[in-house]
Amino acid sequence: MSIESSTGELGVTRGDLLPKGTDEPDRTQIPIDSKLRFIETSTGTPLLHLAVSGLTPPGGFTAKTEYWSRLAPFKSRAITLVSFGFTNRPGAPDYPKEFRDWLVGGSVLSTGQEASGQQWTQGVYQPTSPASALYWAVDPDGPIGRRIGLLVELGSAGELRNAIWYKMDRPQNGLIFQNTPSKVNFTQVFVGDTPSIDPHHIDPQSAWYYYHGVMRPA
Repeated sequence: MSIESSTGELGVTRGDLLPKGTDEPDRTQIPIDSKLRFIETSTGTPLLHLAVSGLTPPGGFTAKTEYWSRLAPFKSRAITLVSFGFTNRPGAPDYPKEFRDWLVGGSVLSTGQEASGQQWTQGVYQPTSPASALYWAVDPDGPIGRRIGLLVELGSAGELRNAIWYKMDRPQNGLIFQNTPSKVNFTQVFVGDTPSIDPHHIDPQSAWYYYHGVMRPA
């Protein structure tokens, strides 16, 4: 049993980057009124952009919703999540354009933003898509040794179908991040030379809990 590129704990830059004045920061998977980027760690190539709406979304968008824009195929064994707030505040004249521009150029899926602890299921999620990849990272919420997982479901052309989060314990408030980190490094899970989608290959002793939202074309 091995984890690809596992030579110690992967890097995490901790800190809550929720923009000041954001609505209801304690009830969301990822901070509302924020944007995130997944990049290929070795090249810096953007793979995914996320824009997360709050109570006052731009026209044509839904409140408290995650919008995932897939920009390039997931073929990397190491990816990095970077998180930051929008430059413009919701309701500001330039906010709608900034929101839309963050998603342009990719195939966009949307999923509801709020989750509860009861929506986290113990066990292993069974993908229904033609291809999947499981990544692990240090859990920014700690303590030392705690880890999280991200399973991306992909179609036959490499398009994003869904994203499933894993935690070693069920988060009672439903949050994947208690304090959203500014950067998290993920690495793909392998057993020998074979990719694994089983979080027990991240940590065999953990019960593991997953959150499976429903993604739809936006």
